[in-house]
Amino acid sequence: MNDNYKKEKLNNFIHQELAEVIRQEVEFGQGVLVSIGEVVCTSDLGVAKVWLSVWPEAAAVKALALLDKQKVLLRSQLAKKIEMRRVPKLRFIIDKDEIEDERQRNKVEEILKKIKREEK
Repeated sequence: MNDNYKKEKLNNFIHQELAEVIRQEVEFGQGVLVSIGEVVCTSDLGVAKVWLSVWPEAAAVKALALLDKQKVLLRSQLAKKIEMRRVPKLRFIIDKDEIEDERQRNKVEEILKKIKREEK
């Protein structure tokens, strides 16, 4: 297997597992949704850059600060799920890509509509 394939597989694994850990461990507050857009590990696997989408956008700074404050906990929880000698440090980044922001907003709106329909 080539290194790019392994790195991509690791990026995807961290994406899935970290999303689950964040869902279980972090409370962002009523009506705030945070999703991971992409995870990219540096070539030495020392840092995992995690791009986030936050809805509503006004909550982005607070959500980022909360995640930054809980990096140690999140990394230790991730270490329980990942078999590596050294789990990458987490670096959270708010995704500013307008297309991605719009896509995420549409997804959230669809989910909220579905929830409302199911409540009826």
